[in-house]
Amino acid sequence: MLILLLLACPTPFAGDDTSGGPGVIDDPDTGADTGADTGPTDAEDDARVRALTDLPEGDEPSAPPLLIRVDYVVDGDTFYCTPDGTFDSVKVRMIGVDTPEIAHGDAAECYGNEAWAYTGAALNGRLAWLTFDAEELDDYGRTLAYVIRDTTEAGFYNRRIVRDGYAIPLEIAPDDSYAAEIQADANAAEADGLGLWAACP
Repeated sequence: MLILLLLACPTPFAGDDTSGGPGVIDDPDTGADTGADTGPTDAEDDARVRALTDLPEGDEPSAPPLLIRVDYVVDGDTFYCTPDGTFDSVKVRMIGVDTPEIAHGDAAECYGNEAWAYTGAALNGRLAWLTFDAEELDDYGRTLAYVIRDTTEAGFYNRRIVRDGYAIPLEIAPDDSYAAEIQADANAAEADGLGLWAACP
């Protein structure tokens, strides 16, 4: 009986921490503490995301949209998540974008830590929809997806991170349904001198 009660209790997740740190749970790869939990996710935000329809997806999506909660951001373009209603952890690589590397033994690339913090603040602990393009997995077994938190342009996270200057386009066919839009976002960010376009030589 006690086990059933424990399983029924919701796990606390971090909210949108706009202080710049992505801290949530331990790194699933190393077990390292990645920072302090910022508290439970806002129930109204969860309800808003659950209710989203007409989600942008690839021209010939390999799978239907999937509601997930982001558990841990690995770097600016990669994270672990749990599909809604399961306990399965999935590693996701965002389609169409590339962020600078954070430190992995070597020094971080220019704007790598900033991209990691930006994605952490936006996604850690939050519900989001994953939508798909022609191929669902990359050569490393990571799930390739678009990340949707709203049906506005700003809620299409793959585009938002590029438009705000934290990532550059990475076009790899056949997952290229939004390549033109992501390139336009990069052009606008560069023209405005945002993020890595101003900070990195």
